[in-house]
Amino acid sequence: MLCLKLDNILYIQADGNYCNIYLADGGVINTLTYQRAEIARMMDEQLETNDRKMFVLLGKSYMVNIDYVLRIQPTKQLLTFRVNKYGTTNKVTIRATTNALTSLIGEMGKL
Repeated sequence: MLCLKLDNILYIQADGNYCNIYLADGGVINTLTYQRAEIARMMDEQLETNDRKMFVLLGKSYMVNIDYVLRIQPTKQLLTFRVNKYGTTNKVTIRATTNALTSLIGEMGKL
């Protein structure tokens, strides 16, 4: 069993039948043998509603922690996170489709 602090998960990236969990402290948990949909299902079952709202699906490949989102740029296909690590502020950027990022903007507007 894997137990993680929710506020340390930056995003989860699907890679076929595996997922990588990227942590706010810079760590990565590689090749977790779960598909992203299965992780989302487990989170739905195990987390309080407010905690589940921290994570939003982004296209088919990502589940992101919206508490870390700094900037969404659909036209550049970029999502930037702000991470405070070791007393400094770092930025982490991932690429996603324009449609996925536009949907993310809509989902965040609902919260």
